[in-house]
Amino acid sequence: MKKAIPISIIVVGLGVLYPLQRWIDATMPREVISDETLYFASGEQIKRMSLGLDGLVADIYWIRTVQYFGRKVGVAVRAGMNTSEIRMDLLAPLLDIIVTLDPHHISAYRFGAIFLPERDLPAAINLLERGIRENPDKWRLYQDIGFIHWQSGDYAEAAEWYERGSKVEGAMWWMRDLAGLMKIKGESREAARIIYEGYATSEDENIRDQAVKRLKQLHSLDERDAINSLLDYYKNQTGACPKSFRPLAPALKSMGLELNEESSPVDPDGFPYQLNQETCQAELVHESTIMR
Repeated sequence: MKKAIPISIIVVGLGVLYPLQRWIDATMPREVISDETLYFASGEQIKRMSLGLDGLVADIYWIRTVQYFGRKVGVAVRAGMNTSEIRMDLLAPLLDIIVTLDPHHISAYRFGAIFLPERDLPAAINLLERGIRENPDKWRLYQDIGFIHWQSGDYAEAAEWYERGSKVEGAMWWMRDLAGLMKIKGESREAARIIYEGYATSEDENIRDQAVKRLKQLHSLDERDAINSLLDYYKNQTGACPKSFRPLAPALKSMGLELNEESSPVDPDGFPYQLNQETCQAELVHESTIMR
């Protein structure tokens, strides 16, 4: 008789799961729907309907969120857009639903930290502050909110969160270093590189991919600075901009830049830089997949 109660709960739960899944499917946007300003039920409303299966429903919504994001990114890639240009009005509400159902869903908080700031900065900050209140022992969340404030240019606030996170048990040593770096030169590429390297090992493929793209972007900016310095020197010495990169090939190669068969330097994704004759500066070609 003692086993009857839990078994009955499981049976009831499974019985509720199917209509709940149907309801979730019905409320989720379809690709044919272009209007992002849809009515969306609140996390509290869905929590009441989950009948105690909060964790399971949160996982279902997490899968839906990743699918929603993936579809949007897929469309953007095919259209040659950057992820920052994609409308994702439902991203914040979806993440809110997940953490309302499961306040300890760390992946949802971390996903929001990377992809929400460029779309809805207040929502991103609120999400991470909420995550830290619910999970004060998770140092990665302090890393994430520091990242958000760094992105918004508030280096003092970023330093404070990195400092607080460095005191959490198990935090990586570089959290304290980042706190100091924010105070000294938070706007530098050096700071950006350290931050994105911290995300390049994330367990989440989307976060990892974003970090790798940002690191390539930083590498390309360094390459273009080096190329443009050489172009400035050439122009000052000769009085004219070179017609191509060929006269600079030996110097470019000695600087460690990769050249193609036409002696043009190539970006981290293998696309040749183009030489703008008007500005005498190296630029990304239109086809390049490096983030602008």
